[in-house]
Amino acid sequence: MKKVILLSLSLLVFSACTATSGTSSAMSQKDIEMSSLKNALNTYTNATIHGEVNTLLSFVYPKVFTLISKERMKRILTKIYASKKAPTITDISYQKISSIMPYDAGLYAIIDSKMTTELISPVLDNDKFEQLLFDKLKSQMGTDAQVIHDKSKHIFTIKKKSQIIGIKEGSDGWKFVGYEQAKKYESKRVIPESIMRNL
Repeated sequence: MKKVILLSLSLLVFSACTATSGTSSAMSQKDIEMSSLKNALNTYTNATIHGEVNTLLSFVYPKVFTLISKERMKRILTKIYASKKAPTITDISYQKISSIMPYDAGLYAIIDSKMTTELISPVLDNDKFEQLLFDKLKSQMGTDAQVIHDKSKHIFTIKKKSQIIGIKEGSDGWKFVGYEQAKKYESKRVIPESIMRNL
């Protein structure tokens, strides 16, 4: 159960969304930035789904690592992806990307996404345990998540909506942080105040 809780908390930071992009010789600066954002989201999403931890971490907004060190987060995620008992991310899709907006140190955008994960019951053929786990997952994931229990296959499918903040500062490229995580640690000033005021 601890692994389930740990992964869900980690995914608040590393929620991501897929994107596609097109090119045009007459692209405006806004179009270029949006294309860059979508490309970054696509790479970040693929890394999240396929467990490419180093790539995934390279897209995390750096100030997140003032809350938990990059090395520790790498160890946690590597262990989670290696575990056969941890949920498997099967799909991440973006629902909406806001306009790219300026702030005092760069650019930012808000992305609505949906992540689908599957969890095989760690205790098979135990209806009581699976019902308790189902109730726990529903409570833990909140009202913006859908939890489905396939009793015959002993699989829990979790579809969770979330928002992430894309931030671009200088030449570092787009980095991401979960909106819920940003709000939770607002007092730590992980996310620039000029962004938080507009959310």
